[in-house]
Amino acid sequence: MSVESNLEIYKIILGRKTFKDVIYEKNDIPVETEMTNQEIFNILFTNILNKLTQDAAWTSEKTKLGLALFANFGEETNTILTSHSNNNIIEGYIDGGLYDRIRTIAQTNNVVERELLGRDKMVADRYYIYLHCPIGSKVGLLFLERKKGLNIHSAIELFLEENLKTNRSRIKLERYIPQSIIEEYKEGGVVDSFTFTDIMTSSVIDGQGAEPEERHFGVSIKISLPEGNRPDYNRLQNILSQLGNATINFGTEIKRLSEFHKQKGALKKEEKKYTFEIGENLKIRPVIPIDDNMQDEEFSILKRNEIKSMCDEVLNQIHNDVYPI
Repeated sequence: MSVESNLEIYKIILGRKTFKDVIYEKNDIPVETEMTNQEIFNILFTNILNKLTQDAAWTSEKTKLGLALFANFGEETNTILTSHSNNNIIEGYIDGGLYDRIRTIAQTNNVVERELLGRDKMVADRYYIYLHCPIGSKVGLLFLERKKGLNIHSAIELFLEENLKTNRSRIKLERYIPQSIIEEYKEGGVVDSFTFTDIMTSSVIDGQGAEPEERHFGVSIKISLPEGNRPDYNRLQNILSQLGNATINFGTEIKRLSEFHKQKGALKKEEKKYTFEIGENLKIRPVIPIDDNMQDEEFSILKRNEIKSMCDEVLNQIHNDVYPI
């Protein structure tokens, strides 16, 4: 079974300050101190490495996600996550997962012997991460692996904020999708299905009394288009206009599909499905699929050299759009 990973790209926006300004300020370095860009960059890398290699995992109460570097036999932490200071890049693996949940683990072929994991246990997966932080720039890039059904983006955003935000600077992450990838994504694909998701309200009897009370329910509606009659992307707006007028009756609430908070679609291309979010003006927000030959199925990770080469290539393609001269 493959890892089934995708790649998402985010802009790291610092506001008025450059990465150099932020690193100096965060580390109380006098502004008159002269350092090379490589030396400044490696201070950032050291700060990140230190936070991920403490005795306790880096955790976020907002997301209940933890981050760490779990070194296996023969691994050094700075080889799991590596600084390429000449190119202002930090790349490698980061381990992340949920904590504060009670779980049970067992062998699939012997569920009699099982172990209960308490709330202080973190069940982590290994993700690939690629950070481009040019020292003289106010903008950087984050390339982050997203596994099927798993996502550590929210924790990474808070982690970067902790490392890059100062008292006099802000930081935000903004999803970035190169137009070339959007066009490539649409070329040759047909619309396969739509999923509409929202919270809807209904009145129910709670069993304790005769008076109904309102309850909120997560509702997800999936609409699959008929085989052999799936249009290409250019007809997406027409299909959505037709579907959006449909209404859903849920208890006491009536809502049009066009009013649902989350609207996603799926394109089918060469027997593979690629999901996308439908935004304003029908702008799609595709993920970047990762080829199967980059997936290491045995260890459920991405192959390091192959995925780095892919990120290097994408960075080269989008560099002038992100960092205009």
